[in-house]
Amino acid sequence: MDGEPLHEVSLRLFSMLSHTLSAVLLLLLAAHISGCGREPSAEQAVTQLEKTLAQSGPNDALSFAIAAAKTNDYAIGIISLQQVKNTPGLSADQLMSVEQAAQAMTAELLRRADAGDARAKASLDLIAHTRSQ
Repeated sequence: MDGEPLHEVSLRLFSMLSHTLSAVLLLLLAAHISGCGREPSAEQAVTQLEKTLAQSGPNDALSFAIAAAKTNDYAIGIISLQQVKNTPGLSADQLMSVEQAAQAMTAELLRRADAGDARAKASLDLIAHTRSQ
């Protein structure tokens, strides 16, 4: 740096800062993408569902779905949530929460079925059967 013109030193410093900033931004972006890409677990989705739909008033199908999900009876939970979707007056956020919970429970059943869980396979068959009717 001794004897270098000031503009050359400034350019080098700017270049180093630019590379450092780029690296930091890349790390932040990678952390954000990896965190956002994860789907919530069935338990997390059901908890969020309870919070989101708490203000909608009593709903037997919803209460039944949540109780079933909390006991890991995801098939009954998913089937009950299909009924909840038809509840008049639900907001878009509430409907999204219902759908997200159903998807999270389905993903858990698929994961278990892929691992050889016969009960999960039977649950998926039951869900498919009720949807085909």
